[in-house]
Amino acid sequence: KWPAARDQEFQALLKGLQIKPAARILDVPAGGGYLANYLPNNVKLHHLETSKLFADLFHQHCHSGSCHPLSLCRLDNLPQESDSIDIALSLAGLHHTEDKQPLFKELYRCLKPGGLLVLADAQEGSATAQFLDGWVNDHNKMGHNGWYLNQQTIQQLQDCGFECISSENRDYHWCFENQLQAGEYCKLMFGIDQAEASQVKDALTQHLGFDSLDNGTVGLHWQLYFITLRKPLVKL
Repeated sequence: KWPAARDQEFQALLKGLQIKPAARILDVPAGGGYLANYLPNNVKLHHLETSKLFADLFHQHCHSGSCHPLSLCRLDNLPQESDSIDIALSLAGLHHTEDKQPLFKELYRCLKPGGLLVLADAQEGSATAQFLDGWVNDHNKMGHNGWYLNQQTIQQLQDCGFECISSENRDYHWCFENQLQAGEYCKLMFGIDQAEASQVKDALTQHLGFDSLDNGTVGLHWQLYFITLRKPLVKL
């Protein structure tokens, strides 16, 4: 319903990346496959997903048949050949995976020497994480409990062989025509079935906050933790 709401989030994920023509890129987990909308058309993008539900959503989104391919797989057994990928990207999809190290090992295997991994999700203890595991948890019959990024995450990545280039929180907005629309969006996004959109809007105001943007829209404050890593050219 609101395809441009998270534009700034995808732009934050790709910030500073030099993406060459024909670059081989992984998107894991891929969700609805929206990352493709923010990449050049001349890359070789492969979406990976563990959930059949999200795979079905992906195929609905890519009804034209012109999308990059998606594969269902396990995070500890990716279908790519070793040393074959230039860039791997993971946006806000791993906080429901407690043990991430098997995936980190697989991503290291798949990346070419010198290849990059950008991992983005909420940081442990952040306002984003507290909102998800607090208010969303209390208003969703299924609850919400995440395992978020922290210093141990960086250590696990380094233990797999990665070099950490940078790690930082990046603040940006999810953008809407008004605050109630943000409440409707987040009610759907997070499966909030025990509150109305107006109540979600009030919770967003209280826990995260809004800004009025120059173009007349409103921006919901959002923040993720971005870790950028490189597979060394020479194995240490």
